[in-house]
Amino acid sequence: MMRKNPAEAQARLNDLQQGFGDALIFFPGGEDYRVCFAGDSLFIVKELSPDDDWIEHWPAFCGHLFAMASMLQDLETNIGNPGLRAIVSYGRLLQLRESDSWREEPISRYTRNWLVLTGASGALLKCTEAERLGSKGGFHGGYFWHEDPEKERSYRGTPLYKIPPELCCQPALYRAFYYETIQKAKRESELPDSDA
Repeated sequence: MMRKNPAEAQARLNDLQQGFGDALIFFPGGEDYRVCFAGDSLFIVKELSPDDDWIEHWPAFCGHLFAMASMLQDLETNIGNPGLRAIVSYGRLLQLRESDSWREEPISRYTRNWLVLTGASGALLKCTEAERLGSKGGFHGGYFWHEDPEKERSYRGTPLYKIPPELCCQPALYRAFYYETIQKAKRESELPDSDA
């Protein structure tokens, strides 16, 4: 469609981006995430303040994303698409001046689902690098790749499997999903050193 009718393809991507951002309200806690499409990749970011202990948030965030990826994988494969490669990374935020300005009117109505003003560049760079390496770099499709919080740039790959939808929307289960992904991990991969 991008070759035959680029305007229609762009309109559909915009609708999908907006629709996915709006759909996050069905996953309790998702309303605090930021969403953006870049090509055929979807980025979901949870920004934490420097005072927050990110390791405390990591299991619930990863489990939450696994629940969403599980549902999306099911939808994708049911319509004949090959499915997803989900990659979850962490990283420091760039320090932005007036970093909360996107929340104010009139900007907020245009940036609610964008990463336009986000500073989460470290995690985005790692995700983009893993996606670029793809299967050749060990990051196979059909897997949920989650970075080890104790060893940066090291990832576990857990095959995406279907979670009943009624369980996917229960925040009390998100941490349990994360620990289950660790137990069910079938692959490991590492990003090359950043200064290599």
